[in-house]
Amino acid sequence: MIITIANQKGGSGKSTIAINAATKLLEQSSKVLLLDTDSQKNCEGFTNIRESQEKQDLNLPYFTLSNRSGDITQSLKQSVELYEYIVIDTKGSDCVECRKAMLYADKLVIPTTPNQLDFDVLCEFVERVKEVKDFNSNLEVYVVINKVSPNPFLTKELEDFKEALLDLCKESSLDDIHICENIIYDRIAYKRAISEGLGINEYNDEKAKSGFEAMFKEVLTTSGEKNDSL
Repeated sequence: MIITIANQKGGSGKSTIAINAATKLLEQSSKVLLLDTDSQKNCEGFTNIRESQEKQDLNLPYFTLSNRSGDITQSLKQSVELYEYIVIDTKGSDCVECRKAMLYADKLVIPTTPNQLDFDVLCEFVERVKEVKDFNSNLEVYVVINKVSPNPFLTKELEDFKEALLDLCKESSLDDIHICENIIYDRIAYKRAISEGLGINEYNDEKAKSGFEAMFKEVLTTSGEKNDSL
């Protein structure tokens, strides 16, 4: 299974979701590849911490990390035979890597933050997704509302954002896009876990852990036909 995390806007939390997806998948399989196509190499920094000497006594499970840019087709063709799960972290731009990563994916996760600027960019990105689905009709698309303020007084703004997302999908004739019911709150635990080389599923914060796992369960359990384009 290939899971691509993408959004052409930076700062939406793609790398954090990719890292936590990969570490969560390690609970199911030892054959997990995290493919980092972003030049910022956030995933590489996380892996370096995880594999550091002071973490050795924790006996943490490891995924394989690969850094690639440009046309990732050949790399994916080789990797799909070796790994049960491939998670692809993409750049915050409309680029070759991003389009290829969507073209070959079984599942596309689009993190977005609940504000007008991110919504405007998402409207543009949805058009790219429509183009990709012309060639990858089995692509399952999930929009994750990320970095949500836990402030209870902002509930109405959040509900309005959800409604705007639903309207966007209808207007774009993409009714099969799944707007995840479970949102990801902006919790310091995500930053602290990564700084310690841990996935949120391995970190001692039940609210953050349960929130991510509920969202990711939606992504994994909503399943259609497998993409056989590779």
